[in-house]
Amino acid sequence: MSTKIKQLFGWLLTLLNLVKNDPAKAREFSDLVSDQYDFLVEKIEQFQTDYIELCERIKLLYVEIAGLREEISKNAGLKCTVIDCNRRLLLN
Repeated sequence: MSTKIKQLFGWLLTLLNLVKNDPAKAREFSDLVSDQYDFLVEKIEQFQTDYIELCERIKLLYVEIAGLREEISKNAGLKCTVIDCNRRLLLN
């Protein structure tokens, strides 16, 4: 059995024992677990948003890199120092 499932069952057993013995403590415990869950969901949503933004920025950088590579390859023929350079003649 997964450790997360075991942990969940542990929380449920603790909650059931608290309900039997002291309902106020059970409420306090369930509120604490609920608050922790809400906090984790908020952090996951924040991570997801940051991840999507980062992916978009990476896509833009790849497009920019591709454009720069194209420009470099286009201009590479113009830098030929040989008088009868075939590449320079083809580009002009």
